[in-house]
Amino acid sequence: MTPPLWSEARTRHQCVRATGLSPDHWYAVEYERAIRADRPTSVTFWETPIALYRDAGGRVRALEDRCAHRQLQLSLGTVTAGCLTCPYHGWAYDAGGRLARVPHDLFGHDLPSVRIRAYPVRVRYGLVWIFPGDPARAAATPMPELPELEGPDPWAYVPLSFTWRAHHSMIIDNLCDLSHAHLHRRYPSFLPGRLLGVTADENRVRMEYEAKVGPLHPRAGSGSKILTIAYEYPYHRAQFEWSGMEGRISYWSFLLPIDRRTTRVFFMFCYDTLRIPGVPLPIGHRLMRWILRLAHRPIVLPLLREDGFALEAEQEGYDAHWDAPAIEVNPVVARLHDLTIRKWRAHLGSDSGPGDHAADVVALTADA
Repeated sequence: MTPPLWSEARTRHQCVRATGLSPDHWYAVEYERAIRADRPTSVTFWETPIALYRDAGGRVRALEDRCAHRQLQLSLGTVTAGCLTCPYHGWAYDAGGRLARVPHDLFGHDLPSVRIRAYPVRVRYGLVWIFPGDPARAAATPMPELPELEGPDPWAYVPLSFTWRAHHSMIIDNLCDLSHAHLHRRYPSFLPGRLLGVTADENRVRMEYEAKVGPLHPRAGSGSKILTIAYEYPYHRAQFEWSGMEGRISYWSFLLPIDRRTTRVFFMFCYDTLRIPGVPLPIGHRLMRWILRLAHRPIVLPLLREDGFALEAEQEGYDAHWDAPAIEVNPVVARLHDLTIRKWRAHLGSDSGPGDHAADVVALTADA
């Protein structure tokens, strides 16, 4: 048996693992630098293929990745005269998704009145964002604001992305639950965090941890910092200070749900000016950018790869044991799941979902 779909789910745990993410938000789908002028790029949002390309003016455009003629993927074709062109018969589509030209004989017919879906697109922070939901809502729907990257002296930052074979809710659990420090036990920069509090409203779950994170291993009883994490549906953000240093880190995680078992995650790590004890001058943003090119590969990438290993193993475990009781001790997780389920229900247009999950988690929390 396979894990239940949304309509078949009976517990909170099963429901959250069957949710998508509401399409009525802006989603990062690719780095701007990856979009070439001569060739389209294929991305996927929740099993919907989308083709990205640049028009004649160099602007990034997004169309349904399907030729209306014989249903070939347009991303297999080319970009000609600012249009996305199918590789089979050369049918070309403009930025609005309208069929612009056909290079072969039409046998006495007029140019077919054909139009495929075009998606609102924006480029910001080096990422391409699309709005896969109702296009009428796109203009009024805010994008994530990264104040760290605005202004005349933006923080140093490192963009990273991973495609993990795991449901998007598992990744949010991982990012918001610091009780998995055992996974990173080889690294003194990641020590267990103590949950100080969690609050939730209609759009956000916010939590604070007393944590010891950073490149220097703090002495026993010292170096603890307040780590603030927010799941601002569907985005994740964390802010903290480096232990043993005077400086701040803010990082965002933008999830692209590809399907029920695959998610691409775009990480934006932003670093403020640092002051190292014993060093008279702080490390500014320009120097930080150079340091980060050297430091991220041995420090940050191994931690994230360990997360990816655990998440993909969790997905395999859920696929095999989806009907096992869900045992959870961190009260944050139930609130994350409730928010994700509530938003998915709202997207589907129903106030009720399959099952009543108010008390389905076997846990040592008030949700038990």
